[in-house]
Amino acid sequence: MRYAREATPIVTTNNTPYQFGLANVIRYRGKRENFLEAFEIKLSSNYTSEGEDLTLIACGPMVAEAMRAAYILKEEYNMESRIINIHTLKPIDKKAIVKAAEETGIIITAEEHQVGGFGNIIAGVIAQGKSYTNPLIMDMVGVEDRFGETGAPWELTKIFGLTAEHIAKRAKKLYEKKNR
Repeated sequence: MRYAREATPIVTTNNTPYQFGLANVIRYRGKRENFLEAFEIKLSSNYTSEGEDLTLIACGPMVAEAMRAAYILKEEYNMESRIINIHTLKPIDKKAIVKAAEETGIIITAEEHQVGGFGNIIAGVIAQGKSYTNPLIMDMVGVEDRFGETGAPWELTKIFGLTAEHIAKRAKKLYEKKNR
């Protein structure tokens, strides 16, 4: 069951780079009047690490929440995050995922359904491709194993902890765990 079937924020424009099978890397660049203009988006093949503290990996409606989480992480906690928009699941951009795991050491997946579907795909890519020379902490944000509830999609997103605020809180906790 999918929860986000209301209108969702537009996170791409006609100028957003796109190549089938290559993820987009999104970086928050600072407050702007237009939220989308606060972000820079590149094809993963054109992205060079900026030493981010962690990576948020999302697809579909959760990309906008990951972007809002990056804003919260930077503005409230002074943490830098790399967002990977997996707009193509088959073929999936294995190189971008493994690169992020090795370069940031913290991966958080964000999915708008039961935890584990998208997150397990990402975990499998990492398990098959990571060199394991650097430690990795990984977590998945999604609907935990519990009974469903009724409500408007935006209400369910909050109830099930799928908001940017929840993602940012998890990210901060993982960052603190890694840097103890």
